[in-house]
Amino acid sequence: MSKRKWKKDEIDEYRKLKGAFFYYNKEDSNFLVQKAFGIGWTVNWANPISWVFVIIIVGVVLLRKYFM
Repeated sequence: MSKRKWKKDEIDEYRKLKGAFFYYNKEDSNFLVQKAFGIGWTVNWANPISWVFVIIIVGVVLLRKYFM
C-alpha cells in the first residue's frame, strides 16, 4: 500500500482506534497533523522527516551549548 496524505476526518478516526497521545501512522505521509487536543500541530512519528527534524533541533541546541 502506498503512502498518501490523510484527511482530518481519517486522522481523527485513526486516533479513536489507536489512541491520541502520539500520532504514529505509517500509511499517512503527512509530516504535520493537527493536535488531538488543544490548538496547534504535532508530527507524525512514523514519517522519517520528523526524526530528521528532531535530530537537527537537538544538534543545534547541543552545538550552542558546547560551542558558544
